[in-house]
Amino acid sequence: MNEPRYEGQGDEENVEGTTLRAWVDEMGAFVKEIDPNHLLGAGIEGHGTQYGFGGDEGNPFVHLQQSPYLDFTSAHPYPTEYWADLTLDETKELIRAWITDSHEKVGKPFFMGEFNVHNVDRAAWWSEIYADFEAAGGDGSAFWWYQDREIDGKFGVTRGDPELDVFRAHSARMAAKSGHTSPTDTPSSSPSTGEPTTAPEPTTTPDPTGTPTASPTAGTPCRVDYRLSDWGTTFNADVTIHNTGSTAADRWELSFTFPGGQSVTQIWNAIRVQDGRRVTVTHPLGLQHVHRTRSDRELRVQRGLASRHERSSGLLHAEWNGLLVSVTESRPPTIPVQ
Repeated sequence: MNEPRYEGQGDEENVEGTTLRAWVDEMGAFVKEIDPNHLLGAGIEGHGTQYGFGGDEGNPFVHLQQSPYLDFTSAHPYPTEYWADLTLDETKELIRAWITDSHEKVGKPFFMGEFNVHNVDRAAWWSEIYADFEAAGGDGSAFWWYQDREIDGKFGVTRGDPELDVFRAHSARMAAKSGHTSPTDTPSSSPSTGEPTTAPEPTTTPDPTGTPTASPTAGTPCRVDYRLSDWGTTFNADVTIHNTGSTAADRWELSFTFPGGQSVTQIWNAIRVQDGRRVTVTHPLGLQHVHRTRSDRELRVQRGLASRHERSSGLLHAEWNGLLVSVTESRPPTIPVQ
């Protein structure tokens, strides 16, 4: 569930939230019947005149989240929005109020599921807010939102932004409170191959921090780049096939072999077939894809693969196993380029 409201149905309904609470109970029971093993929340924004944050919208923070089918409370503070216009100190006071009500009135942990600011020193705000959140006994947090491309100028956070250092430190402190070892600040380029979903070792995959380039011989005008984000027991990777030749292609295929027992577990906009360690990924059926010359075909591996497409003709074929690449108008034999 995320940010449900039942507003504008009368003053009593706006404050009491009777109708929406009944809906949350019904939906919560339904979800728990299907899957009792995962935590469930309503994704409440935390609006309400009692908090001085937004208005009464038929989704009261306490009553709604007292539903026996919800496992934790939530709120989404965006204090620098024009309708909120909170100072840093007012924001900390607001979050403390949510935490107190969660623990003392609802009796559940508090998760600050969305949060961000704009037009202020973001790192400074994050630093103070997270420190106060921890001091007040907040139980979990996230922010909106991390992006690796097409960065949202208002709330987008990306690699190298100073606020990420603040969040990493906050995450490490929260992990320590829970008795867990905090993740490393910098993803490793050499993940272990003992777990089934770890990324390939560097001997079979290019360095995630660099831009690997193939040196194709005549008849093999393409290049494959690979970037890795290691999450410990899982991984994220971006694989990009660059058509550097003069022949356009309307189909593509990528093949690779894992060094151990890894497996692709999620995929978007592509079709995969895995046979043991060997994986072959192709364009989706029923879609026409044109891969123009000197443009990029991007596959995202998030424990899986995804792709972006354009229009053209021919076949783009790449074999990635350190690396083997070719591009022609019909399926060619694989030609090593490294």
